[in-house]
Parts: sequence; structure tokens; C-alpha cells
Amino acid sequence: MKKIILGSLTVGLLSSCSGFLEETPQSRIPEEEAYKSATMVYVNTVASVYSAFGSRFYGARENVHCLQEFTADGWILPGRQADWVDGGKWQSLFLHNFGPGLATTNTVWNNMYSLIGNCNTSIDNLETFIQAGGDDFLLEYQYEVRSIRAIVYMQLVDFFGRVPLVTSSQVRISDVNQSSRSEVYQFVIEELTDCIPHLISAKCQNSGPYYGRITKAVGYMALAKMAINSPVFTKNQWDDGSLVGGIDKVAPGINEAGKNISITLDGVTRNAWETVIYCCRQIEREGYSLQADFKVNFSKNNDASVENIWTQPSDGTTYKVTDQQLTQTLHPSHANALRLQGWNGACATLEQMKVFQYGTPQQDPRMDFTFFYGPVVVNGEQVLASAGKPLVYNPLSVVVDFSADVDDYTVKMAGARMGKYEIDNTTPSYNNHNNDKVFYRYADALLLAAEAKVRLGQNGDEELNKVRNRVNAPPKTNVTLQDILDERLLELSYEGMRRQDQIRFGMYTEPTLDRYPGVRHNVVVGDYVEDKTGYTTVFPIPTSVLQLNTKLSQNYGY
Repeated sequence: MKKIILGSLTVGLLSSCSGFLEETPQSRIPEEEAYKSATMVYVNTVASVYSAFGSRFYGARENVHCLQEFTADGWILPGRQADWVDGGKWQSLFLHNFGPGLATTNTVWNNMYSLIGNCNTSIDNLETFIQAGGDDFLLEYQYEVRSIRAIVYMQLVDFFGRVPLVTSSQVRISDVNQSSRSEVYQFVIEELTDCIPHLISAKCQNSGPYYGRITKAVGYMALAKMAINSPVFTKNQWDDGSLVGGIDKVAPGINEAGKNISITLDGVTRNAWETVIYCCRQIEREGYSLQADFKVNFSKNNDASVENIWTQPSDGTTYKVTDQQLTQTLHPSHANALRLQGWNGACATLEQMKVFQYGTPQQDPRMDFTFFYGPVVVNGEQVLASAGKPLVYNPLSVVVDFSADVDDYTVKMAGARMGKYEIDNTTPSYNNHNNDKVFYRYADALLLAAEAKVRLGQNGDEELNKVRNRVNAPPKTNVTLQDILDERLLELSYEGMRRQDQIRFGMYTEPTLDRYPGVRHNVVVGDYVEDKTGYTTVFPIPTSVLQLNTKLSQNYGY
């Protein structure tokens, strides 16, 4: 059962709303009442930001998770004849045929800057009370909100490279100049390194007052993410060919760049790779470790996981978080048997099945933890498809777009489906589930540390094999960058980071078993873009944004 614990704020908060994730800023109550107590300050400056954060990152279909997963090599929304063509937007993402008019990138840009606006308003309001001699908790709240804002800017510098840095609620985005990618990167680094020492050393789980909130461990994890990607995020010219061509070509430049990037944290200056390793050790000191059972991290009661560093609380009643990722992957008959709703869309690619070694004696144990595949059985009974045939997901029959001469059963059954989160059919809405949404977990930190060690010329076996041992996968020796990239897909599939991983390994633009020059696609979609420069590693700035602020210029290649 989910516990609603917000420390000293609990009583007042629960009396004012059904859950802090539903709160909106101070417009709900008179301005003179908005900041009278610690409870109301929290609701109107911190809780209001968290309320907006989750749904805009992972809630509906067009979000951060969508861009990270459906433009990478592991997941696809194939055109199933009459279904999921949607004007070609999903296939365009997968085939890297981006344009500045693409609705998905426009939605993500607007959502991220809306979040930044929420953060800036809260930070400025808190500053007013701090300057007036307010209590110490005001500064604590401000560091928390600044950390959230830094994480949002981390997504923006990842997706769009050159973006406006808006740090005040008194400034309109249409009036702000475009910052270079390295400037935005440096801003995020400085914000995180300044905030981390002041964040609370507490668990994010439901057993404490910081359930779902930014803690010191979350700050360290965010900084580790920035550090591991620093050779990419500091590149002001990313279309120079240095991020394309595969691991062997790209790694030397990435490895050397990380050694030459300095980050000062907790009073010590380290290079990027050393920073990653240090952050992982600090997360361990905060009490995080691998959960003995992989599946517990995604169970209906995953709010007690010792591995999940940062989650978004969700229970379908108090914490009503919209999450359509399960809905969009299940066949309707499968979902109906579970008393849910399914749209029969997203599935794993052939490339991902190759990494999982599906169907071979070496098949990774996480295949069974991550996917629904093969015959679908619910409560001991074989589920039937709409055609009356047994519902059997076929991981090896997926394609970008099915032609009209393929039988309907093959089209509807193609692809392994996401089964990572435990099914929960007890909540009132099929879009709200009892599983907390996982943002950061300790297994990811271990794999980042293994990668950093290998990039430093050290041995990363220990960290990688801790992750493999947990699921009884055979250990590896002298692990390579390819081993680490594969392990990240095996462990972190559908957790919203594959595109980012592929870019720094030099694999994002490479053809795969599913997309390659000449691959069949729907007639409303352009051809697969075989990018030889790296310009597609950053999305185009939306046309509507360029029209709003003429100080901005389009990214290279678009």
C-alpha cells in the first residue's frame, strides 16, 4: 500500500488536496494565503512543480520517453496497416526523418519550457521570502526546485543542443538569446554541483518524508548522467562526423574528451569519468543497492525498492499519474483479459531481440522479465485474438510498416510487448497504475561506473557483473564498450535512455536489422536518413519556436 508521507507538511497538505501531484500553483487560492505556512509554501512552490514534471516527461504518448526510445534501436511503433500510421509521425521518428514541423518535438519543447517556467516562478517566489528573512526550509525548497530545473535543462541540451537559458520568471522566452550547447551544459553542471551539498540525505521511497522528491542521491545520479554525456553535451559542433561511424571510430575521441573535462564537486576537482565513479560511490553511501529480485523494481509495490533512486509516485487514486506506455503496447484482447485497455502498438525491434539473444540457448534471463512474448496466458487460460486464433506475440515478425498483402493476424501479433511493469488492474483508470514510475535506479549507476572505468582504461567487470549476477546471467571478463552498451539495453530497456546511450557510443546513426537504406515504409513517410555527419543526434528546433523568437537559429542540417 502506498503511504502518503510528506514529513511535517502531511496534515496540512492532505487537508488541502487529494494528493500533491494534483496541485497547481498559487492561483487556486488567494495570493495572501498562498505562503502563510510551511505547508502552503511547499504546495505552491515544490509540489506544483512535481505535479507538472511526471506527465510531461513520461505521461502521454508524445514526451521525453517517446523521443528517447522510438528514435533509437530498441523499440518501434510499426505501421500495422490501418493502425499506428498517424500521418507517419512514428515511422518518421524511427527512420530519423525529422523535420522542424514534427509535432512530437514541438510538444516536448513546449512542455520542457513550461516546466522551466513553473520552476522559475517557484524559485523567484522562494527568493523573495528568503531575502525577507524567512525560515531555513525556504532555502532547502529552493535547492530542490533548482535541481528539478537543472534536470529539465539536461533534457533540453540533450535533445536540442542550442537552447535559450531562461532563469527568471520575469523574462519571456521570446526575448532570450540562444545559448551554445556548452553554455547550457555548464549551467546544468554548476547548478547541480551547487545544489547537491544542500540536498537532503534521505531516501526517495515511501518510508520517509521525501517520497518521490529530489534527494542528495538523486542529485548525484543526475550529475553522473551529465558527466557521462559531457563529451557530447559540450560539443558546439556535433555534425563534424565525430559522433557517427560506430563504437571503434567514436570511442577514442569520447574517451579523451572525458579525461579533459573538469567537474568540481564536494570540494574536489575530477575529470568526467572520475566524477561518474565518485557519484556512484556516493549513491551507495546514501544507502542504495541492487534489489535482490529484479522484478520488485517494477512491481505494484515498487515504492519500497532499495534500488530505485528516484521515482514518480503513482497509485491511481491519490497520485493520479497518466501513463500510456503499457496501454499502447498490449493487444486489446490481452488487455481485456487483464481488465485494462490495449492499443496494440509499441513492440521490441529485431535489433533488440538480437541483443537479448532471443530463441537461442544464450537467451538473457531478462527476456522473461521485460517482455510479453509467445502464447499469452492470463489466469491459466490461453487468450484469443480478435480472429479467434490463440494470441501469440511473435518477436521476429516486426517491420517498420506492413504492406497490404500481409494477413491481419501476422500484423497484429508482430513484436514482443513491454511487460516490465507488473500488471495492476485494481486502479480506477487504465492509464493510472499502482507502480511508481522509475526515473533513476542503482543498476544504471553501476553500469555508468563500469563504462567510466573502461573509458579510463580500467577494468569495469566488477560493476557490470553485479548487475548480471542479480539475474543469474553468466559473468563477463574484460568487458568492452560494446558489452556495456548491450548490457544497458538488457537491463534498462524501455526506461527512457536508449537514444542518449547510443549517441555517446557512436551507434545512433548506424543502420540496424530494422532500419537501413531502402527499408520499406509508409507512403506518407520519407526515406530512412542515413546520417554521415551526426546532425540527427540533435533534433530540429520547432518552426513555431523560431517564429516566436527570431533571435534563435535552426540547428545544423535542418
